[in-house]
Amino acid sequence: MKKLVKIVMGIGIMAFGVFVFVLMGKKETAMEPPKKSAPPLVATALAEPKSISYSIEVTGTVNAKHKVEVYSEVQGVLLAGKTPFKEGNTFYGNETLLQLDDREYRAQLLSNKSSLVSQIAAMLPDMEMEFPEASKKWEHYLKTFEMDGPLEVLPETSSDLEKFFLMGKGVFQTYYNVKNQQERALKYTIKAPFTGTVTESNVNPGTLVRSGQKLGEFIDPSVFELQLAIPATANRYIKVGKKVKLSTLDDDQEFMGELSRINDKVDQGTQTVGAIVEVSHKDLKDGQYLSATIKGTEIDDVIRIKGNLILENDYVYIIKDSALALQKVRPVNYYRDSVVVKGLSNHMIVLDEVLANAYPGMKVNY
Repeated sequence: MKKLVKIVMGIGIMAFGVFVFVLMGKKETAMEPPKKSAPPLVATALAEPKSISYSIEVTGTVNAKHKVEVYSEVQGVLLAGKTPFKEGNTFYGNETLLQLDDREYRAQLLSNKSSLVSQIAAMLPDMEMEFPEASKKWEHYLKTFEMDGPLEVLPETSSDLEKFFLMGKGVFQTYYNVKNQQERALKYTIKAPFTGTVTESNVNPGTLVRSGQKLGEFIDPSVFELQLAIPATANRYIKVGKKVKLSTLDDDQEFMGELSRINDKVDQGTQTVGAIVEVSHKDLKDGQYLSATIKGTEIDDVIRIKGNLILENDYVYIIKDSALALQKVRPVNYYRDSVVVKGLSNHMIVLDEVLANAYPGMKVNY
């Protein structure tokens, strides 16, 4: 029995020893210092400041340089013309765009012309007595008066007494009433101000047109203006007269234009100014979108880097003694995915990639 107890105690002591040995091994393993990881390998670029042309790429809308909205200033029924006033139809300069029925108005005009003639004829006997020399020119005016022709200018008066005499007879008042009606009669015919195309038509022959009604839109499709919004700071680098490369948004067609105007007023909300590029091409359409690339003057002592390398407050990472360091820069030109900056000295080593969890002092390999 004693022998059995000794055997059991021996086995227990051995088991306890094994347990202590394993426990001590775990502690030693836990206290071993972690192995240090190697610094990450990063992409870099060597700063070599040089002169780079200022560039900007913006998108804008093409509008016809010569565009008029056609309104009626009188009321009347629209008559059918030789060429319908419809979208896509072309009219030559001074050709009739629209003709309103003016028969009633012209009849009234002829009636008033007749009244003017009657007034002059009725005053001639008195004028021959008061102003015998002046009466001859008024007789000549009556003989050459054309009812269907344009109203001729009244003869000049020779004295204030003659003028007062004519005013008392109401000649001037009737004359200017007729002249006003004659000018208004011209408004029944709307002529093309230039050779162009109808882009909008809001009326059909036979309909009653009212005064002030918009009838359509007429443009000259030979010259267009591209309206752009460029940064206000671009003014110092971009000048009027510069050639501008234009392209459709799908890059299918390219055109060349010229910067014709730059607005002096800055939009407070966007801090941009309006720039107008003039361009001519048979394939351009009013309202079309185009992309414009404008090249400006050269900027000295700058380098171009990726746009996503710029940190908050305009810093970038450079590498000093195999560690990251912050370097202040001044962006002067954003173009597509890149940015042109000042503030990087020659042969500075610039971090050329976005590094996750980067911080100043972080060790790197390059």
